[in-house]
Amino acid sequence: MLENNLPSWRQDLRSSREKEAKLPSNRWIQLATVSEKNQPRLRTVVFRGWHKDSSMIIFTDRRSEKIEHLKSNPNAEILWFFSKTKSQFRFKGKLSELNDNKNYWDKLSEKSKSSWFWGSPGEKINPKVSSADEILSNLPKSDNFVVLNFEIDSVDLLKLERPIHKRYLWEKIKKWEKTEVNP
Repeated sequence: MLENNLPSWRQDLRSSREKEAKLPSNRWIQLATVSEKNQPRLRTVVFRGWHKDSSMIIFTDRRSEKIEHLKSNPNAEILWFFSKTKSQFRFKGKLSELNDNKNYWDKLSEKSKSSWFWGSPGEKINPKVSSADEILSNLPKSDNFVVLNFEIDSVDLLKLERPIHKRYLWEKIKKWEKTEVNP
């Protein structure tokens, strides 16, 4: 653990993020869930910050398939790759819904708030109902707006270095002790 009680992998992650600067990879993460039919599902989502020392925040639409996935199986994995540091972080944990999410809603731009009132994800767009470019203002919090909390149980960092890659593991159950393992 670091002095300020954050797990040491958070410092490694912060360093990689700082080197990415304004690249999309600084905020885009890949989230894997398991469907009701036990099939893997992977998609890119936006990292929205930290809820606690070891839990990430993700926004989603209540009508999206990942909500059904987490109802049947809350286990998930996040992959976050940083090209500048050639670092791949794999996070394993569980997804749950944060019910107290109004403060997250209040911080969204009006454009972002408007998107939560569009049709359901995956439905054909009906141009008569609304335009994706239409921005409404002073919107109340949408029932479709969901904040997911991804509680991390383990972290696997692969650093693609030359001549030999390096790999490190951390587990919450082991108080986030850093262990170097074979890549």
